Amino acid sequence: MEKGATPAVLCGLFPLGYPASPDVRRATTDFYLAMADDYVGSPMLSALYGAWAAQAGDRVQAIRLFDEGYAKFVSPRFMNTHEYRQDRFPEQPVAGPFTANIGAFLTSLLYGLTGLRIDGDDPSQWPRHAPTMPDGWDGIEVEQIWVRGRSAHLTARHGTPRATLEFAAAC
Repeated sequence: MEKGATPAVLCGLFPLGYPASPDVRRATTDFYLAMADDYVGSPMLSALYGAWAAQAGDRVQAIRLFDEGYAKFVSPRFMNTHEYRQDRFPEQPVAGPFTANIGAFLTSLLYGLTGLRIDGDDPSQWPRHAPTMPDGWDGIEVEQIWVRGRSAHLTARHGTPRATLEFAAAC
């Protein structure tokens, strides 16, 4: 059932931001999280599972799925991120760096856990939901990001109502 468990529908919710009702969002997320072990180890979408679990409020499952869905793709030799997990797909060639897995992990961190959703609104409105971090994480802090040509500091702490973007003073 490896490819039958592909969580493409969850990608509509995050990172794409389809505006589903809370009940539909929860039922869809629960359905795919229940099949995570059938899919995780495949390329590209495995690294998003940690964010989906965190958004569902399951911090313990979130840390487990970040480990299964990203960390186990990383080889200790040169910290190279592979396309497939060798323990799940030993028949696949070892190939990397696989930027789709890296990109999915970074997307999970910067947007999935922080609640940011970039759009045409004022950037102060980009944080859409309370940050929920994996078990053992307090938050995410990015010292400098660029927002519409301006330097900003991103802070997302578990348990706070929203992440914050603090802009540097204009020169």
